Amino acid sequence: MSEVTLSEIERRLAVCEQAVKDLSDKITATDHNLVATTTTLNSVLATLGELKGAVESLKARPATMWDKLIYAVIGAAAAAVITYLIGGRV
Repeated sequence: MSEVTLSEIERRLAVCEQAVKDLSDKITATDHNLVATTTTLNSVLATLGELKGAVESLKARPATMWDKLIYAVIGAAAAAVITYLIGGRV
């Protein structure tokens, strides 16, 4: 077996410590990237929710317009019937 000297052990230890530090730095950078990505995704989801609300309100507009038109036609027909009834009795 070969003898391992103290200087060789110290060199290997330094290499291992540097590797651990590099891995720690990469993990920290990945954590920061994950936070940034999560923030961006939350912003996108909030915007998507706003867009869905806007689309739903635009979908409901034509129905509201048709409702108003139907109420106007019914009101006009009722006014015509009342006018006819009043005018016919005089």
